[in-house]
Amino acid sequence: MSDAALTATERRRSLVAVIASMAATSLIYGLTIPLLALVLNRQGVDETMIGLSTATQSLAVFVVAPVAPRLIGALGPARLMLYAIGITLVGFLLLPAFPNVYAWFPLRFVLGAASSVLWIAGEAWINQIAEDRTRGRVVGLYTAAISAGFAPGPFILVQTGSEGWTPFLVSAAIVAISASPLLLAIKVAPVVDGRPSASLPIFLLLAPTAMLLNLVASAVDSVLITFLPIYGLRIGLGESASLYLIAILGVGSLVFQPPIGWLADHMDRRLLLIICVVLLLAGAAGMPFALGVAPWNGLYIFFFGGVFGALYSLGMMLLGEQFQGADLAAATTLFTVMWGIGGVIGPPTGGVGMDLWDPHGMAAAVALLLLVYLPFPLVSYLRARRGGA
Repeated sequence: MSDAALTATERRRSLVAVIASMAATSLIYGLTIPLLALVLNRQGVDETMIGLSTATQSLAVFVVAPVAPRLIGALGPARLMLYAIGITLVGFLLLPAFPNVYAWFPLRFVLGAASSVLWIAGEAWINQIAEDRTRGRVVGLYTAAISAGFAPGPFILVQTGSEGWTPFLVSAAIVAISASPLLLAIKVAPVVDGRPSASLPIFLLLAPTAMLLNLVASAVDSVLITFLPIYGLRIGLGESASLYLIAILGVGSLVFQPPIGWLADHMDRRLLLIICVVLLLAGAAGMPFALGVAPWNGLYIFFFGGVFGALYSLGMMLLGEQFQGADLAAATTLFTVMWGIGGVIGPPTGGVGMDLWDPHGMAAAVALLLLVYLPFPLVSYLRARRGGA
């Protein structure tokens, strides 16, 4: 159905469905990435290989992105997401059947392809159905839902443990549940059509600050969720306490969304982005001193997660400011690709960092990624102040 023909009630129903499904997808992400890292670590696999295994999932986005817009147009976002969920369900059931790091490389690639389709189609759906006058609130609700979905993952893993089939079966059940909102919304899903004014790579040149922001946010995110449990073990925390740190990271992101969203509507968003990056740099530098000190480590990672969660929201807001229609859909696709690139860069960076400086190389890797990105929002902000952008 054309989104222009939707009533207000149908539009809300459509948005609730896709946001609920994406929240469940986020829960899968927050549950399984640390699970697979812990399983491989228990098998004696070194951190660099664990990082490469995690990065394999993100590599799949490069295969999916060129065909994703055509698939969305041909099948519609709801049906395409349902197919991706089916592939994900099968993939999770195969992982414990072949518990070997080398067997997991092709399995994780397929899972990454399905996940990429979910993110691209879901965000295209949200961008298409959201009205300009409420886009900021919709994006805020979406990112809060993603954070709300991510946070329970490690808590669930604490209950299931990381051994045997149980955590994988729980993951598969969550995958199945994520399909239910989409089944109820097929008739109110939008038609995503039209042609963008430029090819996908050109949007990197048109919006480098937002695009590279998502790359860095993904890289840092993948470093944290892959290696924070291992980092916690290395500094003397137990497995449960280390997993709780990831969960608290997600809770911080969720709680901070409304106040940071309010700030983004009342000050220059580029300046807010600079402040967030600087605060995160300071937070990464303090990790070696703070994360081993309970209970203050929980409070520390809560605030770090809160500020970190703003990065993705600010990137979405910057895209919404600059693009509309088919260009916004294309920019969103590249935005997802940049997340995939960050997912490729992050885990090996964190793994090599921990191999070189055990265990604090994880914190150093996070700081390095943020430091490399910082000049981009600085230059963008200064250009805007001078009337150049």
